[in-house]
Amino acid sequence: MENEKDFIEKCRQQIEEKLGWGPGTAWQNHDFEALSERIFKETKVSLSVSTLKRLWGKVRYEGTPNIATLNALAQFIGYENWRAFTSNGFTQPSNGATSKESRQVVRSGIMKGVLAVMAICILIILFLLIRNQPRQLKYDNIVFSSQPVTNTVPNTVVFNYNAKDSNADSVFIQQSWDPDRRFKVDKNLTEFTSTYYLPGYYRAKLILNDSVVAEHDVFIESNGWLATIDREPIPVYAGAGNILHDDIVEVSDEFLAGQKIDLEKEKLWTSFFRVAKEEVVPDSAFQMNVTLKNTFGKGALVCRQTYIVLMGTSGVIMIPLSIKGCVGEIGLQTDMYYDGKTNDLSAFGVDFSDWVTVQCRVQDKKISIQVNEALAFEGDYQKSIGRVMGTRILFMGTGAVRNFELKKI
Repeated sequence: MENEKDFIEKCRQQIEEKLGWGPGTAWQNHDFEALSERIFKETKVSLSVSTLKRLWGKVRYEGTPNIATLNALAQFIGYENWRAFTSNGFTQPSNGATSKESRQVVRSGIMKGVLAVMAICILIILFLLIRNQPRQLKYDNIVFSSQPVTNTVPNTVVFNYNAKDSNADSVFIQQSWDPDRRFKVDKNLTEFTSTYYLPGYYRAKLILNDSVVAEHDVFIESNGWLATIDREPIPVYAGAGNILHDDIVEVSDEFLAGQKIDLEKEKLWTSFFRVAKEEVVPDSAFQMNVTLKNTFGKGALVCRQTYIVLMGTSGVIMIPLSIKGCVGEIGLQTDMYYDGKTNDLSAFGVDFSDWVTVQCRVQDKKISIQVNEALAFEGDYQKSIGRVMGTRILFMGTGAVRNFELKKI
């Protein structure tokens, strides 16, 4: 029988297949935030982003996950609990021992007694549960709105709320889908501030006890191009003044040296954001054009993985690139996920010694992607990602971008 680590690896693989977000090795913080919310919605168990990162090896951790965490993961992929998952398709080894008939009779009597005691305990518990049922949540005159204080990041958002006319014992404001970003607020007050560290589209929630009673969009803009060196928990920022030179967006070696950042040693990724309300387009008919190259490629970052992420209000399109020898390690996300291990993504293997052009076009429920003016992918596009709010271009190491265009067609 396979050991616990093998089962955890199998569980991770099944979760990745269910989500269709590509290999967990390429996930960023927002992916783990989204996974935490999905697990909470489906199992009612809150697993923190840090816990999930430990399970996927993003954070060094030598221990073993507790059984509550493992049960939640198993339930998320359709099993009753972790025991059911690890027993699926396997049988526990027998010790070969055979009981005598008299011993069986004694054990049978003991079992009947145990069952009787258990039945009594269950009745008592049911009685106590019925008697102590929580009171029904009641509320009226709910107010929940917000206003960012600036047009870039970090960005403090001022929330205005009113939950005074409720019988809730606890009131929370949650920044987005991540339960780790849930903050308890004073029921008798009306304002609360919260800081967002990355541009994008968020869905903030007002929660009374454990019920979401109001939610609304929070749109955090990038104020032009913004670069982040993706450290945890707070990224290193480089605004347009440090990254935009001769219409090329690029993090300079001087900036990295000034921040004492060694990309190879820390195995860091760089993200380039462009998120603006006036540039939002519908995903039913749009075109994205960009020219870019990965400029690093040293040591453990030799594959030069690069992802162009088009961020929608309800999903993403993720276009991968890498050097030709590493296309088995990438994945393409449209309205479906295509894993490079089981799909031929060789058209997304490129030579980063020169600039690479990429075009993505969606129209009439079809999507086409061109790399260096050659068709790399074409297929159906049936599941909407909502309005396209902007882009996040991720480079393993770092890279450069020019001629980005996102337009309605």
